[in-house]
Amino acid sequence: MIRRNDLPPAPVKLMTSRRIRLRIAGVALLIVAGAIWKGDIAHSQSPPADKPVEQVRKNIQVLRGLPDSQLFPVMNFIGDSLGVHCDYCHVIQGVDPKTGRDIWLYESDAKAAKTRGREMLKMVLDINKTTFGGNQTVTCYSCHRGSTRVARVVPLPPIDFTLPKTDSKVPPLSAEQILSNYFKAVGRQDGGANMKAIVYKVTIERSQGRTNAVWQQILPTTQEITTKGRDKYLAKMTTPQGTVMQGFDGSMGWIRDNNGSRQLSPGELAQVKQTASLYQMTKVTDDVAQMKAAGIEKFGDRDVYVVAVTLGAKTIRKYFFDAESGLLLRRTTTTDTILFPLPEQVDFEDYRDVDGIKLPFTIRTSGLAAFTTATRKFTDIKLNTMLNDDVFKMPVTGSK
Repeated sequence: MIRRNDLPPAPVKLMTSRRIRLRIAGVALLIVAGAIWKGDIAHSQSPPADKPVEQVRKNIQVLRGLPDSQLFPVMNFIGDSLGVHCDYCHVIQGVDPKTGRDIWLYESDAKAAKTRGREMLKMVLDINKTTFGGNQTVTCYSCHRGSTRVARVVPLPPIDFTLPKTDSKVPPLSAEQILSNYFKAVGRQDGGANMKAIVYKVTIERSQGRTNAVWQQILPTTQEITTKGRDKYLAKMTTPQGTVMQGFDGSMGWIRDNNGSRQLSPGELAQVKQTASLYQMTKVTDDVAQMKAAGIEKFGDRDVYVVAVTLGAKTIRKYFFDAESGLLLRRTTTTDTILFPLPEQVDFEDYRDVDGIKLPFTIRTSGLAAFTTATRKFTDIKLNTMLNDDVFKMPVTGSK
C-alpha cells in the first residue's frame, strides 16, 4: 500500500491541466486513506488501522461512523453523480511550490456548495430511513445522473410501450450449469484448481497519460506476473530504483524491495488476493456452492447469464457470462456503506487460445475515480509446467 511519504516530487511543469492537478491531489489523499489498491504491487509500509472518519479528519458532521477507508470512494461517488470535481465543494489554497500539488483545505466550510451538499446527504439518509426501511434505495445518482441539475422533464420523443417486446430466446440455466459451461469454454472442467503455472507480460494503461512522467513513478506500468493454481502468485516490477516483488506462496503473503523483505498484513494480503484473482486461469474465485442464478440480461447486443454471490453482510458480487460462448465478460462487486453502495467492475475482453486454454488478453478494472481505472493488456502469456513452487516463497533479506 503506497502512502503519502512514498510519493515522489511532481515537477510543476507537468501540471499543465487543472484536472490532472485535482486528480493528483486526490490520489495523494486516497493513498493516505488506504481506500484503493495502487497497481499490482504495494509498497512496503503497513496501512494504519481503519478508524471512523471523524477520528482521523477534521470537521466531519454527516458521515460520522463511516470507516476512513471509505471516505474518498464515497466522495468520488458524489462527484461522479453530480459530474463535478473535488473543488466544487472543497477549497484549494494555492499550490505547494515544492511538489507542484494543490493544497487542499478539506475541513473548510467556505463554499456554499459544501453546506448544501451536507443538506442533501441528510436528505438522502432520511428518505432511505423513513421510506425504504433503511435500505440504500435512493442515492445522489438517482436524481442527478451526472449533472448538478436534477432533471424535471422526460425526454422526447417518448418510447412507444405498446410495441411488441422481443423476448430473449436464451433458456434459463442454473448457476451450476452456467459455471460448468464457463469452465468448459475456458478449457478446464476442474475450474483450474490443478492448472500449471501461467506467466504473463502485462502493460497497464491509465487515463490522461498517467502511465507517464510522475504517474509512472507512482503506479507501475509494466510487470511480469506468475500464478500457479489458485493459491500461488508472484508480481515482479523492474524500475530504475531496483526490482520490486510481491508474492503469495499459499500460506503467507510478502513483499520485497530495496528495504528488504517483510510479511504482508492481513489487510494487504486481502488486496493481493483480490489482484491475483485477475490473473488466475478461471476468474471465478468465490465459493461456487454459494452462487445463485440471477437472471438473463443484455450486455450490448449479447445475452448474458448473471450469477450472484453474497460476500459477508454488505457485499454482493455478480458474474456475467456470454450465453453463446460461455465465457466470462464482466464481474461487478458492490459494497454497501452507511450512505451509498460502492461499485467496482472488471471487464474481460479479447479471449485467445493459449495451448488449449481460453484467456482474456485485455482486462479493464474500473472504480469510482478515473485514476483507479486501468486497462491491463497482455503482450505475452505462456503456460509453464516446469516452474518450482519455491519462486513464490519470500526471498531471504540479503539474497539476490
